[in-house]
Formats: sequence, C-alpha cells, structure tokens
Amino acid sequence: MKHQLFILLLTGCTVSSMGQTDTAAMQKRQVPSMAIIHTMDGKIIKGWFYRINDDSIYLLPTGKKMSRATFLNTDIDKNNYAYSISGINRISLQKRNAALKGTLIGLGAGVVTGLVIGFASGDDPIQPYTGNPFEDFFIALNNSFAMTAGEKAVAGGLTLGATGALTGFIIGKLAKKKFIIGGKKEAYRDLQSDLMKRLITR
Repeated sequence: MKHQLFILLLTGCTVSSMGQTDTAAMQKRQVPSMAIIHTMDGKIIKGWFYRINDDSIYLLPTGKKMSRATFLNTDIDKNNYAYSISGINRISLQKRNAALKGTLIGLGAGVVTGLVIGFASGDDPIQPYTGNPFEDFFIALNNSFAMTAGEKAVAGGLTLGATGALTGFIIGKLAKKKFIIGGKKEAYRDLQSDLMKRLITR
C-alpha cells in the first residue's frame, strides 16, 4: 500500500509539474522590471524600467505598484524620468515580485520533496520489549523516536518547505541582470537589443 501511495504521489507531482510548465510557456508574459541605475558620479537611482531610445533610458517612479496595463497606458512624455546614456555606469534589472515568486517556488519544491522522501522511507520498526528493565529502557527510548511514513512526510515537508522557501527568497532577491554601460554609447548599442527584450511593449 505504501509503495502504491508513493508511486501515485510521484506520478501526480510529475504530471502536475509538466502541466504547469506547459501552461506557463503558453501564457508567458513580460512583466515590469525594477531598474537600479548606477550613475557615473556614484549615485543610485531606482525606478520601473519603462522605455529606451538611442540616447536615454526612461524610468517610472517607484511610488505606486506597477502592472503591465499601467505601463501600456503611460504616456512617455509624462510621469517618467529620462537618464542620458553618457551618465549611466551600469543598470541592473529585477523582475517584479521576484522574491515572492522565488519563495513560493522554493516552498512548493521543498514540501513535495519532503513528502516524497518521507513516504518513501516507510515506517520505523518498533522493537519488542525483552522483560529486562535495563534493556527495555533503551528500547522504549528508541521506540519513542520511531515515526510512521506519514509522520516523516509531514516533518520532511515542513522542514524542506521552510528551507526551500528561504532559499527561494534569497535567490529571488539577489537575482538581477546587470548591464555595464560605462557611459559609452558604443557599449549601450551592443546591449540595446537585450534591454529592449525586457521592456513592456505594446
């Protein structure tokens, strides 16, 4: 029964993962990115990555939450800040809610892994008592730590889920794409096509 339950759980996880991947690939959308500009004079500027042209990078202020619709309905001549390429040393881009998404992915992966490992390990054997008080003391101590496969699955899911969530949060928080410009238009032109892929386009 345990082996059948394990196979059923593993099959369900596999099918679910494949379905989520296919759906995500079909419905993938570009989402707003937070930009961090390091200027040539050492300043750090944050804003939503909005538009670029041959001479400037445009950011929207960070004071309000941004959605794809907000970007598409914004007039480039209003409510934005333009930064000349000659004044930009580097720019880093990070997807909106990257830390939250990383946390959820890590949590889900950790919980599933913990459940699978817990069920796969099976029940711990319960040792019979011998009637010898000295030996029975250690047998009782050992039996008190014995766990069923279900208990192991719950413990593993909680432990690995928490670890995965923390790991995903850190990775999501630190994951940034950096573009080194150095105030040079030649370097910017080499990066321009890659930057344009990260814009919210109409």
